[in-house]
Amino acid sequence: MIEELMSEGQFSAALEKLNDLNDEKTRYLRLVCLNAMGEYRQSMMEGANAKAMAKETYYDVLVAYLEALKECEEYEKAIDILVEELGMPYIPYEYESLFNEVYDQILLEKQEMNAQLDRSQIFSIEEIEKLLDRKNVNDDLLYMALDQMTQLNIRMLLPALHRYLEDDLKPAFAKTLIMETLIQQQIDDEFEVHKNGHIYDFNPAISALVLERECYQGIGKQLVRVLEDDNPALMNQCIDYLEYFLYASYPKEIYEDEYALYAAGIHYYVASMQNIDVSEVDLEVDYNVNLEMLEEVLLALKSIE
Repeated sequence: MIEELMSEGQFSAALEKLNDLNDEKTRYLRLVCLNAMGEYRQSMMEGANAKAMAKETYYDVLVAYLEALKECEEYEKAIDILVEELGMPYIPYEYESLFNEVYDQILLEKQEMNAQLDRSQIFSIEEIEKLLDRKNVNDDLLYMALDQMTQLNIRMLLPALHRYLEDDLKPAFAKTLIMETLIQQQIDDEFEVHKNGHIYDFNPAISALVLERECYQGIGKQLVRVLEDDNPALMNQCIDYLEYFLYASYPKEIYEDEYALYAAGIHYYVASMQNIDVSEVDLEVDYNVNLEMLEEVLLALKSIE
């Protein structure tokens, strides 16, 4: 009878019949009704007790309770609960996925609220560490966290950053932004960076920022020399792609005798994406490169797509 009323959207009528607070299913159904009616404050108050007493309905109660906390903007309390639950050795898969989604939603809403209040500190150190260790993270959240890291003492996150840079599955651009922050804060530590199938040794204290390396200027000059007069629009696109490539491949070293080769490869690759015909023979002459070696560079460019 009660669930029939709920299925018909008669939540107020159903709530009147849900009086046995000693029954855990009743406590759960009350939360569902209260949330559906928009009575989130009452749901939040009942949810704390329902969570503490729940057994068979524990995860369902938790979902309803978290919804109430989110709607009441009790973000810190919801985050504490989620961090605790996601740190448990076992969570049913369907709830783990749902909790991760809710966690991302709550962090985004917290960020929006903080932006309105003009707060610069959006995430705590613990929240950033949690995001870094997660397998799948909303891109907006990840890059907001990385941006905030530039304002923090990054030394507090070094263990998590070591793990992040060593994880083959973490995004290449995020790793580069982390490395640049480590450089800017002059961290003298040895890191192992796994990127694009390669492993690099990296010490921020003796490393240059991506676009302050000589290879950026050297490859760029080659592109300008060949393209500035004939096709300045293509030249600008090639420079943009050069920056993209260097960020994606950092800290890969590119040496002076390779500048012309990489410039030729970028010229060919970007022109191809724009459906512009480019003669490989002309590239060989313009950049004074070997076509066989150029093929190797093209493979390197394609590997970061």
